[in-house]
Amino acid sequence: MTAPAPADDRPRLLMVMPYRQFVRKAQAEGFWVGAIWDPRLESPQYLDDVRELADLFVAVDFQDTELLRRTLREVAREHHATVIYHIGREETMVTAYEVAEDLHAEVNPAAAIRYLVDKHAMRDLLARRGLSPVSFEAAATRHEVPEAVERIGYPAVVKPTALAGSRGVFLWQDAEDRSAWTALVDQYGYDGPFLVEEYLRGPEYSVETLSKDGRHLVVGVTEKVLGPPPLFVEVGHVHPAPLPEDRRRTVEDLTTEFLTACGYRFGPAHTEVIWTPHGPRIVESQARLGGDRIPRLVELATGLDIEQAIFAGLAGTAAEPVASQATAIVRFFTFPPGRVGEIRGLEAAAELGHVDELTIRLRPGDTVAAVRDSKSRHGHVIVSGPTPEEARARCAQVLSAIEVVIDETPVRADGRAGTPVRAPSVTSPPTPQKGSGHAVVPHDNQEVAMTAAPTDAQVVFVGYNAAYLRAIDGKVPSRSVVVIEEPDIIRKRELGDAAAGFDCLDRIVPASYQQSTEALDLAAELTAARTVAAVVPGLEYAVPAAAALAEKLGLPGATEAAAQALRDKVRLREVSGAGGVRNPRWREVHGPADILGFAGDGPVVVKPANRQASVGVQLLDAVDATTAAQAWERTSSAAEYEQVPDRQLAWRFLAEERLQGPEYSVEALVQQGEIVFQNITAKTVIPGPYPVELGHLLPAPLDQDTETAFTTAMRALVTAIGFGTGILHAEWILTDSGPTLVECAGRCPGDYLIDLIDLAYDTRIRLTLIDLLAGRPVTLPRSSQRTSAIRFLAAGPGTVTEVVGVDTARALPGVQVVEVDAEPGQEVRPWASSWDRAGHVIATGPDANTTRHRVLDAETAIRIATD
Repeated sequence: MTAPAPADDRPRLLMVMPYRQFVRKAQAEGFWVGAIWDPRLESPQYLDDVRELADLFVAVDFQDTELLRRTLREVAREHHATVIYHIGREETMVTAYEVAEDLHAEVNPAAAIRYLVDKHAMRDLLARRGLSPVSFEAAATRHEVPEAVERIGYPAVVKPTALAGSRGVFLWQDAEDRSAWTALVDQYGYDGPFLVEEYLRGPEYSVETLSKDGRHLVVGVTEKVLGPPPLFVEVGHVHPAPLPEDRRRTVEDLTTEFLTACGYRFGPAHTEVIWTPHGPRIVESQARLGGDRIPRLVELATGLDIEQAIFAGLAGTAAEPVASQATAIVRFFTFPPGRVGEIRGLEAAAELGHVDELTIRLRPGDTVAAVRDSKSRHGHVIVSGPTPEEARARCAQVLSAIEVVIDETPVRADGRAGTPVRAPSVTSPPTPQKGSGHAVVPHDNQEVAMTAAPTDAQVVFVGYNAAYLRAIDGKVPSRSVVVIEEPDIIRKRELGDAAAGFDCLDRIVPASYQQSTEALDLAAELTAARTVAAVVPGLEYAVPAAAALAEKLGLPGATEAAAQALRDKVRLREVSGAGGVRNPRWREVHGPADILGFAGDGPVVVKPANRQASVGVQLLDAVDATTAAQAWERTSSAAEYEQVPDRQLAWRFLAEERLQGPEYSVEALVQQGEIVFQNITAKTVIPGPYPVELGHLLPAPLDQDTETAFTTAMRALVTAIGFGTGILHAEWILTDSGPTLVECAGRCPGDYLIDLIDLAYDTRIRLTLIDLLAGRPVTLPRSSQRTSAIRFLAAGPGTVTEVVGVDTARALPGVQVVEVDAEPGQEVRPWASSWDRAGHVIATGPDANTTRHRVLDAETAIRIATD
């Protein structure tokens, strides 16, 4: 002990691990503060500061639990502590609160703290209460983990229950991951216990709360930005999280219900939640403030000093609800391993008025280890802005300005390759502030205006879409678009010189993206010279890669989990059905026997689960062994020569109940999980075994109840798959029970539906989608101005001999477009997919009936003769 108890009448607060600011803020609320610290947990300089501030300072070995328990009891009695309080690291919390209970100096029962500290106890409690159901198993030692993972099923998350700060958390994706996981826990010298849980897919949030007398005030919800699996190191946070109101309320309600179930009475809590396709699931919770500078984000966004509010609450003043006036972001630096040569751009970035904190823990000559947990990150930046878009743009500006040269390779703080040209640099960071242990660049709070997307920013398309490029050419800056395309597709479609055909297109970058992650790293390198404003999925097969790239760059997008569901109809059936979306009866199939076993002798649909454009889809009226074998052969052998790379891809297949009823599609623009524009299209499909679309009309002439049913179904679908921002094209059959999902795509629909929407609503959907994916505000109409329709042209199979009536069709009232793809000498095949159609006509009119007649008249006027 280094100081006697002061002879005054202040209430006595004995704290375990009080940080400097906690001591100051507790004293500001009128408390005498005693500090109990383990000298191994902070630097001597830092603890000297605490010693100087506190009324009493006691050093003790926290690893000796009995010594800590005895010390707390003796100091509390000697100095007449009225409250024993601990909001530091979790490892010693239960011990502190048990002593507090013994001395009647507790603000929380020790049992409540145990639920928040012990991940296994938390899962048991949630299971007993029927809250946030998650499959889990406890493993006492590392030797029990592999079998527990097998029982939970791959992928599974393995957590060391006695470690904090993401240390040792690992995604075990298959049996081969055992060696990597063993090496990780070896680094921590940890043998158990562990918790093995099902892998929860979806965006992750944390809920910051303050409790007093068992009532829980939600201060705000924070969005997490996670690093890649298998470690999931947190690389950033956004406060407040850009969440739809109903989703935010659901997350908050689950959190407060959980804290009540724990018996938590007083203080801050930091509860982590993942929004899965089945709704919110609690990951874990702590009886302390969130780390990673989240309290500072809260203060910048709301003006509330949440740390001060804790001690004001202890003194009797409960915190009041606060509203956010801004958005604040922290991003952590995670440079690759190697030797640091120099650090560039740090001072220039620090001078930006919107930078609140800028910290880097590297110096020239340091050897950088790979980031494996939150303790090994290399620094951070905090920025704020009046809107989420402004804050995101400001953060991107700072990250692109800072470079660290590692092993003679410049790497920007946003993860992209830096410029090889030597830029003005700082050869060492500024002098560290006292006791900080790292460099801190001073800042001011002057606001600097900045647009959400710099004029020199570029838009990255994953997948080459000529129709999209034609539509935006001349409407976006010259050479502002980069396309990522498969090398085999570039060759087969002869796209090497495609950039010459569009003013907006800068270049096409070859990279694998179909069922591959190669494009992610390559895209970052090739686009390093300019800021990326948005990532757009150009094609069906590009949806997962575009979502993953957007997440990597910190941009709005579908979310990777949603994109994976949209590209795999088996997964889509699973997650949408679990989310309450009406689906047909279905089964994944692996051969003719599965088809026959599913169908019996009734009508059935057989389709690939992850192809596009009706390729391989067949409608069977009845099924026997012969038709099942034929259907399997046609479905499993369907080919798309120019649309896929030459390498082997994995295809899945399913059989579904064949539904009866009219077909519709719903086109929706979605922003942060909220539908901001919706259109319903009536479809016409050809009869026979191949369900190829013959025409579309929009908006569909529906009564109000049916429109409402589609709107409700779409909202349920968006929530079920966890879709973030982008466009959806969902196909439905209207059965007697209501809209039933056929399939859904996370890219602009084909069949010229975007053109039809633009004609009917006076929109520019393709440009609006880019704005959404860039995080910019958009304005969209609530109703259409007219009706539009398309009809696809058919020809009998054979060789085309003549095409007549094109000019006649173009001259008809309301006809907007006539395009014939067939010409004399060309071979025409029977329709088996959308690629087999011979052209189309588009017409508009004041109502559905007029438009339908106009487009049919134009179709009838054209004759494509074959022999």
